[in-house]
Amino acid sequence: MHGKILLLDSKPPVRGATARHLTAAGFTVFTARTDAQARSLLDTNLFDAVLVDHPFGRAGMDEGLTFARELRVQDAQVPILLMTALPLEEVRHLAWASGVTKLLPKPQLMPVLLLHLSALIPGAAHEDQLEPALMRE
Repeated sequence: MHGKILLLDSKPPVRGATARHLTAAGFTVFTARTDAQARSLLDTNLFDAVLVDHPFGRAGMDEGLTFARELRVQDAQVPILLMTALPLEEVRHLAWASGVTKLLPKPQLMPVLLLHLSALIPGAAHEDQLEPALMRE
């Protein structure tokens, strides 16, 4: 096991595909469609990293950043990787102010996402050789 990931994304196809690829790469993945589901999982589990889509849900909402801010108050240590399809220049300052550890553009190639997650989780890249999962459509 490379670490336990909480994946928050409102789009079932994206959430499912990302979870499958992360699981194939050796991560244990819990998924949430809403911030309420994610908070419930956080109440009962310890995660090595949280992967958040921004914005999730309705377009134009501040949901990913709001979730990151609230999570940072609850847990100052867990790495938060925020992925966004919005221009990074628009999101960067707000992401850092919200406590986001790493900001990545969407779409992202799975091998790149795996490398970033592994870098955020102490010891994950050193447990064994991380084999990136090939993406299939």
